[in-house]
Amino acid sequence: MNQGTISSAVMRRLFVTFSIIGEGFSGLLPIGCFDWVAICVLEPFEGVYTIRIVFDFRISCTLSHTNEDILSTAISIGNFDAVHKGHIALVRAARSAVGVDGLVEMWSFEPPPVTILRPTEEIHRITTYTERKRLLEQAGADVVHKLEPTERLLNLSPEEFIQQVVSPKSPDFIVEGEGFRFGHQREGSIETLNSLGPKYQFESIEVKPVSVDIEQEGSVRASSSLARRLLSEGRMRDVENVLGRGYSLMGEVVKGDCRGRELGVPTANLGSVETMLPRDGIYAGFAFVDGERFIAAVSVGTKPTFGEHDRTCEVHLIGYDGEIGAYGWTLNVTISQWIREQKAFDSIDSLTIAIRNDIQSAIKIIESST
Repeated sequence: MNQGTISSAVMRRLFVTFSIIGEGFSGLLPIGCFDWVAICVLEPFEGVYTIRIVFDFRISCTLSHTNEDILSTAISIGNFDAVHKGHIALVRAARSAVGVDGLVEMWSFEPPPVTILRPTEEIHRITTYTERKRLLEQAGADVVHKLEPTERLLNLSPEEFIQQVVSPKSPDFIVEGEGFRFGHQREGSIETLNSLGPKYQFESIEVKPVSVDIEQEGSVRASSSLARRLLSEGRMRDVENVLGRGYSLMGEVVKGDCRGRELGVPTANLGSVETMLPRDGIYAGFAFVDGERFIAAVSVGTKPTFGEHDRTCEVHLIGYDGEIGAYGWTLNVTISQWIREQKAFDSIDSLTIAIRNDIQSAIKIIESST
């Protein structure tokens, strides 16, 4: 840690004495309540920092903090798109390094660097940045920092990246997996971090890969690319093993062709889905609406019975009495297990029978798993 300043991120973990001007009230309040406030940090005097913070709503406070009490910071840098079990292990290793009162920061590229390096390449995201941030914080990160890739940033040599981007934050630890690469043309590695650590006053920590068991393949390393492959094959149980959670899709309910309603099974059509759709097929899942959990039969595909259509996701909420026909609301559905292939039926009657069977299958699968 630099001895001349205390970051606001560190201070949000401390407690301050405050008073409300004009009312004479004082007490203890977590500084975290005010981590948005601009602060003035005075120079240390004999190892003690004195900081005065003024709030727009007429609260003022004073904080004293000694050099010895400055908390440790650990950072980890990556895409973290899937937030899979390997990423969770990074958060936990960072927490172990800094302790319960230290600061864990996850620096997530957004958008992924591939959008700059290979702009024509199609990207299959597993999370949006908002969801990624929530999941990393849920795993134990104190701060999730958005790292925007630019040509200049991606052209920095490994040491330039540490010197210009990382070192100003004065981390005590950099925590990465064994396959970590950084800097121009991915020239930097864990070994590079080890060699630069003494010069820039940080310790590098290497976290071993996390292995997961998946059907027909046994023990494999958890990775975002593995999760994408499993999604493309419709293997939702294996996806859950890799992620440590069910896979969810979120989108805005938009107007469809209303054929489900005509068949007596109204569906919510998800539009503006920013993440990867699994393999075309019928799935069992569930969703929460107004805090209530509903089992769902989910169709992903092109509606082949009715000709050619764009790929879409339709969700039938079993037992839901609300107005599926209302549009513009957001629905988040967890897709739990494959039921069957999507196929073209030779009649509406045979399609209707299949849908009824799908609904019963979804109920059986979800109820047996809870």
